[in-house]
Amino acid sequence: GHDLFNGIESGGKPTVAAVNGPALGGGLELAMACNARIGSKASIYGLPELKLGLIPGLGGTQRLPRLIGVAAATKAMLSSKPFPAKKALKLGLID
Repeated sequence: GHDLFNGIESGGKPTVAAVNGPALGGGLELAMACNARIGSKASIYGLPELKLGLIPGLGGTQRLPRLIGVAAATKAMLSSKPFPAKKALKLGLID
């Protein structure tokens, strides 16, 4: 997992995640490893692991704050509530 996502993030070719539905947990972590993210109006985003007593294990706790800021990322992770594409765009998570 970590090696794959780190390889995507630091690879020599640009990567784009196209999200058309839920990007939750590992799906969002994969999207965040890409250079750019685009999402349809139907897409939703979140790291719901805390509801299961887990932490995001594939770099989500590092990548989300870099993309949307520490305060917004902390709120998103601690609440474990998914948010819609409109909010993801406003926060800068998707392009």
